[in-house]
Amino acid sequence: MVRAVLHYDVVSPWTLFAYAVLKRYRQQWDMDLVLKPVFLGGVMNAAGNKPPITVPNKGKWMNQSDMPLAAQFFEVPYQFPTKFPLNTIHCMRLLRSIEEIAPEKLEKATDLFYGAIWQPTGGKTALDAIDPSNFASMLAQDNLFSKAEIDKVVELSTSDKVKGLLKSESQQAVDEGAFGFPWIVVERDDGEKRSFFGSDRFETIAFWLGKEWKGPVPEGRKGGKAKL
Repeated sequence: MVRAVLHYDVVSPWTLFAYAVLKRYRQQWDMDLVLKPVFLGGVMNAAGNKPPITVPNKGKWMNQSDMPLAAQFFEVPYQFPTKFPLNTIHCMRLLRSIEEIAPEKLEKATDLFYGAIWQPTGGKTALDAIDPSNFASMLAQDNLFSKAEIDKVVELSTSDKVKGLLKSESQQAVDEGAFGFPWIVVERDDGEKRSFFGSDRFETIAFWLGKEWKGPVPEGRKGGKAKL
């Protein structure tokens, strides 16, 4: 079976798009999708990388033109936060704690935070989503976690253990070549691995895997011009 490890931080909209596509192709490519929560700020700092927004024209073009069009292309609902960049260190520590305690619930928790930051509803904002005081109520939605699980996960997220894990795993990702997200490590059936950066590498990934690429929506678009 093909295996894809997605290194991600919920602050990254490009990773949101890649995450959506990987989930759509999980069955198409007979692929095991593994989520690896890592702090993007730590990776970029260790790799000597800088956010696009530090280049004014690049940040303006990306936020006002490129990402809105990409959201339509990928058919992923998207709303750019009124304040950006966001410090998601507490979110990523929480997700790393979930990976430690209840890994089977990590994907749903990741969906929850991506939705709260990039697809907020009910008068909520991205700032609400990254506020640790809201984590307990967020995890309680749809009975995703029990109160006992929430207490355990939240407590672990503030521990030196998880802080150390997130820091060391961020450095490990850099040591393995990462410099930004999405960073996707793909393993073929023959055991060979290759790393890919960005949400625009899926056609290349398909070629390398010997799989069919049917575009970002393999089940087919509904027709007409895409809208957010």
